[in-house]
Amino acid sequence: MENKRPIGIIGAMGVEVRALLDAMEETGQERFAGLVFHVGSLSGAPCVIAQCGEGKVNAAVCAQTMILQYAPRLVINVGVAGGVGLNIGDLVVASACVQHDFDATPMGYPLGNLFLYRDEGEPEQRIELPADGAAAALLLEEAQAIYGGAYSGIVATGDQFVADKAKNQWLHETFGAKAVEMEGGSIAQVCYMNRTPFAVLRAISDNADGGSPVDFPAFTQECAAKTARLLTQALGRL
Repeated sequence: MENKRPIGIIGAMGVEVRALLDAMEETGQERFAGLVFHVGSLSGAPCVIAQCGEGKVNAAVCAQTMILQYAPRLVINVGVAGGVGLNIGDLVVASACVQHDFDATPMGYPLGNLFLYRDEGEPEQRIELPADGAAAALLLEEAQAIYGGAYSGIVATGDQFVADKAKNQWLHETFGAKAVEMEGGSIAQVCYMNRTPFAVLRAISDNADGGSPVDFPAFTQECAAKTARLLTQALGRL
């Protein structure tokens, strides 16, 4: 019965979900909160795919709606990201996500410390939100087998497009980040609060430094297609 529950797939931009939608055997669409949820199957696995739009709030609205409406057994965030010490075209599978812009340090908390309500009483406090181990391991195995340049590590999320070498280095030193983007950490938080397993798969489209605005348009489509091909092949095993 469990495997009849769909896998949810969320991408921020149209280019990040278009190839998946083209490969999907779609059986219907539903609209909630201005978002379109495509229902069907991919590689024989039931799934629901949505484009959430850029940023943490858009991603959170999409993830929460998807969980409430479709009860997915796994939510996967796909797309592109800025690399931290990696090469353009590399793939990163999140071991955990952090929100680098969540700052309650004036109140005495560590940078990135989140307040998570899953039960009554005081909130749980976490910086890292761990991805589902089995799903992450399978995606990494597939990525390494197909492309070679694939890594497991921290994905850092914030409501800003990072295009600065100093910020790139800071993300590495502060959080151990391998990739930086704008949605994964908020999807991770929603999944964590709902006790729904999640995974994040990102292709490096730019170096998150001074060259990012030039690199980003040139490599986004190619890298998004790479994650789509990988996920299409791996979905039947998840």
